[in-house]
Amino acid sequence: MPKIRLNKIHCTLPDEIDKDEMYLKYKGKKVWPEEAMYHRVDTGDVAEVNLILEVEEEWVDVELWDFDYLSRNDFLGTFRFKVDDRPGKYTNSMKLVEENSTASYLLEWEILGK
Repeated sequence: MPKIRLNKIHCTLPDEIDKDEMYLKYKGKKVWPEEAMYHRVDTGDVAEVNLILEVEEEWVDVELWDFDYLSRNDFLGTFRFKVDDRPGKYTNSMKLVEENSTASYLLEWEILGK
């Protein structure tokens, strides 16, 4: 199985006015941040992720969620990318889930190899 590293997330524009409390899920399971419930970000913030995942050699979906205390957490969008046998560094923008959302994020990631 190939390994990928999720390096950084750039918050171009948060979903909420008072910052997003973001976390990442892969295959339905929260994978980052590992030591906290969420990571707070605002416009222009860059979060160091540095997370290695073993994935299938195909299309990979990593979900970005916003933690909410008083209501259901918000599924903001998906980073979707193809993992193949060519190691290298890449950047993907998030595909929004909600049509009217203003959230905008970029994910820096890389294929490490098998």
